[in-house]
Amino acid sequence: MLSYAFPLVPTFTPTKENTVETIHNLDDETIKGLRKLCKLNNDSAEGFKAAAEQLNNADMERAFQATAMERRQQRDEIATFIGMNHEKIPEQGTALGTAHRWWLEARSALNGNNDAVVLTEAARGEKAIEDEYANVLQETAGSPTNELLHRHIKDIKQTRNVIEGLKSVVS
Repeated sequence: MLSYAFPLVPTFTPTKENTVETIHNLDDETIKGLRKLCKLNNDSAEGFKAAAEQLNNADMERAFQATAMERRQQRDEIATFIGMNHEKIPEQGTALGTAHRWWLEARSALNGNNDAVVLTEAARGEKAIEDEYANVLQETAGSPTNELLHRHIKDIKQTRNVIEGLKSVVS
């Protein structure tokens, strides 16, 4: 009678280091970045809403209100990924965002509700969110969330370019 000896096969224990990141199993670094972006989109939506109230031009006001809605949509899309991972979704923005909105209102009042001032602050806010998206994309390269984040940053850049164009018209 023949007997066969089977080699021992090591058992595989899944850990964060040896599992593939999926939309339902995002890395901690990805979740951290998504939370940051969720908060910044909250800030951006509130900032565009506040800026719209400061503008004297009805067309720009409507455009800023539409951008506020777009940022809320971006926030909701990011929140979906966070929620699919059973993580807490940030409901508020950041303290810095609140301070920036206060600064926008104060600066606008001091400058006679000048649309150019509002546009300058809006462009500054867009640059900040664009930079943070770029940081998160770099930190989470290869994440299943990156397609969404690339779409968002493209929209943010487009909005900032429009604002920069408007600044040159009203200045």
